[in-house]
Amino acid sequence: MRRIILAALLCCCAAAALTTSTAVAKPKPKPLTYKTGTYSAKAGPESKFSIVLKRASCASAPGQASSSLHLCVALSGTPTAGCTVPINLEVPLGGFATPVQLPTSGKVTEQAPVNAGAVVPGASPTTGQSSFSVTFTKKGTASGYVEVNLMIETTPTQAAVPCSSGKVPFTAKLS
Repeated sequence: MRRIILAALLCCCAAAALTTSTAVAKPKPKPLTYKTGTYSAKAGPESKFSIVLKRASCASAPGQASSSLHLCVALSGTPTAGCTVPINLEVPLGGFATPVQLPTSGKVTEQAPVNAGAVVPGASPTTGQSSFSVTFTKKGTASGYVEVNLMIETTPTQAAVPCSSGKVPFTAKLS
């Protein structure tokens, strides 16, 4: 009788060990990540551009671990932002074609100088700063803004006039 109870007890322990080991051996699901590809974006009524999110080698963002592959963001195409002084201007943003690393937050904000031609013949070239900000979701969409702040010389004898587009919002989806 004792042997039967001992055998039954050993069988129960073996079954419990098998159940525990199979529960531990189950693979963990992949963590959600941002969807890579080309996102079609539109800022304002006429400015269409593309944002490329891909796994590649690009410069690490400050505070990010360095590794050989990252999710990298770059603009394909040049969005424009407008501002109004005595005349309406549509100025292309510049300097956002070089890929930058996407932080784990999914948000990137970059700034670049703008150097455009003179608005009035004989005046100095238009200079300023442009900004691009994008936040990706894990559902294949993104949103953000483009902005341009310029100093425009309207005539050679007058002081430069500031011109700002403000933050022009855009939305994008994976195409």
